Amino acid sequence: MILLKREKNGIWVVRKFVSEHNHPLGIELQKGHRILDDKDKKIQELTAELRVKKRLSAAYREQLLAVLKDVEEHNGNVSNKVKLVYENLRKLESKMQQPLCHR
Repeated sequence: MILLKREKNGIWVVRKFVSEHNHPLGIELQKGHRILDDKDKKIQELTAELRVKKRLSAAYREQLLAVLKDVEEHNGNVSNKVKLVYENLRKLESKMQQPLCHR
């Protein structure tokens, strides 16, 4: 047991200290408490497993978003190339339709 007193100057002082105990220091677990402890352990294990799965899920999501971004960029590049090919074909067709003397 410890008894503390606060002095006028604001400093705490130990007034009484008893190092002997009138009760056992350890706690004996009863059967019901052991079951609760097993349940608590299981909850802790499942919580830890859930934490790992959430981290994995976040990593997979990040990777998937990166892949989707790459696919979108690739689609944009392909669209631009298709547009250029289309424009070049139109130019070629218009040149082919002109009389030979104007070429």
